[in-house]
Amino acid sequence: MEKALRILVFCETNTTYGRGILEGLTKYAHEHNWILSFEQRGRSERPFGRYTPLRADGIITRTYHRSMYDILRESGLPMVELLGQVDRDVLPAVTMDEKYLAHLITDHFLERGLRRFAYYCMEDAPLFYPRREYFLEYLEQLGYPCEVYPTQWAQSDYVFPRWREKYRPKLAKWLQSLKKPVALYASLDQCGQVILELCQELGIRVPQEISLVAVGNDEWVCRLLRPSLSSVDGNSYVIGYHAAQILDRKIKQEPVEPKTLFIPASFLAVRQSSDFYSVGDPDIEHALTFIRENACQRIQLRDILHEVNISQRTLYRGFAKYLNRTPQSEILRVQMETACQLLRETNFSVAAVAHRCGFSNDIYFVQAFRRERGVTPNAYRQQCRYGTFSNDVD
Repeated sequence: MEKALRILVFCETNTTYGRGILEGLTKYAHEHNWILSFEQRGRSERPFGRYTPLRADGIITRTYHRSMYDILRESGLPMVELLGQVDRDVLPAVTMDEKYLAHLITDHFLERGLRRFAYYCMEDAPLFYPRREYFLEYLEQLGYPCEVYPTQWAQSDYVFPRWREKYRPKLAKWLQSLKKPVALYASLDQCGQVILELCQELGIRVPQEISLVAVGNDEWVCRLLRPSLSSVDGNSYVIGYHAAQILDRKIKQEPVEPKTLFIPASFLAVRQSSDFYSVGDPDIEHALTFIRENACQRIQLRDILHEVNISQRTLYRGFAKYLNRTPQSEILRVQMETACQLLRETNFSVAAVAHRCGFSNDIYFVQAFRRERGVTPNAYRQQCRYGTFSNDVD
């Protein structure tokens, strides 16, 4: 039997994202007789123990501390970086695809008729430069400006209570100054939490005045908040698994292309903080709200017209003008969004999901889901829960 490889892992364990990475690493470790050495810690905490890297066979690191990173780098051991910072020179690396993330969040806001945008990060750390820049770049391509919260990188001020004391008044002033309604992209769930708490204190309505999406999808946090927080799942399980694949090749001295592997986010979990339509037309907003609340009840065009009390022509023209889609396509979009949520968060059968989403039979539902999402409902469920892996990591 081959000797078990010992892998040092430096990754936070107090977030859904960090635990997802560890789950992906664990899957690979069980498949290849690896022993993972890690400790439970937060994102910004320094490692508790004193590791001797030379006792290990390889390293997977997502440490925020440059001094610790330099120690690991100088060990000369095979290493894969997961943080994706611009000031780190370990290649190959595996990280979230920030460009895809920017498009996913922006398109979500645009679908709901929002045309004003803002970006918020607690501190302007190098880690978040790509997150901000890809968002701004995509908005510029589309012709939309964006308000960016002015921050400065001050690592010693990251501790949350100290941050709250020092920066809360400045952030409150910025939120009040934003022209509303506005779509706000928060760089992390923690940042989304700060925004929601301040909006409650300031009397700013979410999502009617500020529609908010964050990144991380820590479900315990996102569901606890009021309103609940829309957030993107970063597909960290797949990131962890691919990182292990690459490290294995490096340990075996097999050729691996020195580049960063960008993994697209898994999904955007839509919750109350961004479940809002703003198109500037009360009748169309009324129709959109009615569809959102009743799309899974097998409503027809006549039901919308009866509810809103406008002509069919006016309804179609409004949807084309503000949303570039028809009322029927909006009904289907909401049905698909609901189906995705049920597939991710429940163990309901495909037939049960089809019924709850208002489809007359599961065969038609599967066909519609494949057409709209590119995969079958079961394949989507597997992707969201366990990720999908490729043997080609070059």
